[in-house]
Amino acid sequence: MVVGLLLVSLVWPSQVTAQEALEILQSAADRHQAISGFCADFRQVVENDILRETTRSRGQICQADSDRFEMRFSDPPDGDRVVADGEHLWIYLPSADPGQVFQGAVNGGGGQFDLHREFLSEPGQRYAPTLEGRDEVDGREAWVLFLEPMGRSPFLRARIWVDAADFMVRKLEITEDEGFVRMVELSDLQVNPSIPPERFQFEPPSGVQVIRR
Repeated sequence: MVVGLLLVSLVWPSQVTAQEALEILQSAADRHQAISGFCADFRQVVENDILRETTRSRGQICQADSDRFEMRFSDPPDGDRVVADGEHLWIYLPSADPGQVFQGAVNGGGGQFDLHREFLSEPGQRYAPTLEGRDEVDGREAWVLFLEPMGRSPFLRARIWVDAADFMVRKLEITEDEGFVRMVELSDLQVNPSIPPERFQFEPPSGVQVIRR
């Protein structure tokens, strides 16, 4: 009997933590599914361990429905945009290469930019969540979830910070191939704002080569 109680005491906390992690992820998914859209300011830091380089950027991100979103960069101030218009994903980064724009299917490579869809769809089936504890993001308490891919994924692993009060995702850390670690932190989050339709439209600038993939 003593041995049995000891085994229960050793196993039970991890089971509770695993269940709680899945419940938090599910709540975040339900919250995101229930809203019609959001806009937020973002700060992004990309670490390249191989080249020992750090790239910082900022701007605004908006999303409506599941297939329309935009990342509009204010720094660098060169007009960088990532746009999903419902059919195509456009990646235009003139700060790095002003002569070309990439066009792909929204469902093809959108997960690398639409991180909410990537991590919140099918909770517990695409990524296995582990609760790492609590943290503070922009003055708000948040749960920290470690996400491990359960199948094919554009990422090696990830962490998301889920607001403990409203279950909105406030911060993400993604480890990509080739030594890239990307951190995205959201602030001034607006839920269900009025978003002009043109935010999700993109026309390639004249003279820019469109590379379809």
